Amino acid sequence: MINMTRSKNAVVPATSNVQNQDLLSITFSMINRMTVEGKSKATIKSYVRSVDRLVRFHDYTHPRDLDIDEVMDFLVDLTERSKVNWRTNKMYVAGLRYYWSEMLEDEGFALRIPYPKEEPSLPKILSREELKKLFDACPNDKHRVMFRLIYSSGLRRRDLINLRLSDLETKDGKCRLRINKGKGSKDRYTVLSKTVLNELRAYYKKYKPKEFLFNGRKKGMRFSEAAIRHALEGARKRSGITRKVTMHVLRHCFATHALEHGMNIKRLQTLMGHSSLQTTLIYLQVSEVQVVDDFSPLDIWEVKSSS
Repeated sequence: MINMTRSKNAVVPATSNVQNQDLLSITFSMINRMTVEGKSKATIKSYVRSVDRLVRFHDYTHPRDLDIDEVMDFLVDLTERSKVNWRTNKMYVAGLRYYWSEMLEDEGFALRIPYPKEEPSLPKILSREELKKLFDACPNDKHRVMFRLIYSSGLRRRDLINLRLSDLETKDGKCRLRINKGKGSKDRYTVLSKTVLNELRAYYKKYKPKEFLFNGRKKGMRFSEAAIRHALEGARKRSGITRKVTMHVLRHCFATHALEHGMNIKRLQTLMGHSSLQTTLIYLQVSEVQVVDDFSPLDIWEVKSSS
């Protein structure tokens, strides 16, 4: 994990090579700037990692002394040797572009670092029968309601981990979840299944979580990402499902099944927290939404008005 703390008296070296291999001498001011800008911890960690790996790749040479070909060598190595996918590569490029444009104030150089060609793939989903097998294979009530909540509300991994007890809104006829500082540091609301709400009430009585909806080993502490992955993989194996199942697969299932049951695409975009409708539209390609014959609206409203 990248350490984002540093002594307040630390000095950035004037030499080109990173003094004593002190990578934080390069990234410290970058971390401060992104923190002031309000970037998420995940974005800060990702951008710092991109600069960190670039410097290591070039034997601790300061980025300001690299030319564009040396940056390209690093990106090629990521793709060919490290086998990172295009989405991960895109994050590395975003981090490097940020460093050159904001920290080195060289916008021209930043724009010469190319983003990879997108290779979008269709979301992988489970059938409703497979979902039932997965939920039934959970060894305890806590894991079962956790995975059912991810699916039934379309949550991201961080959404779930950061859910607080106060984020469940069930008064005045409401039944929804408030997601605070989700992806892109945006707040949103998403649906809360009435069935899952009843299961959460039973879970609360049994486990008595504090502050966060799902606690880790200590009361009041978040459930860790590693623990969730381990529990989900265990349920997958016990269920007999052979395909890979991740938390994001459960989120994909929510979107696909919601469309199949008639949810409006714009409403789904809001619940999923997508900035662009294009991101949501991809679920139309994997859902089995009922198709109607082509028609003209004139034939519908004019016939109705004349009858």
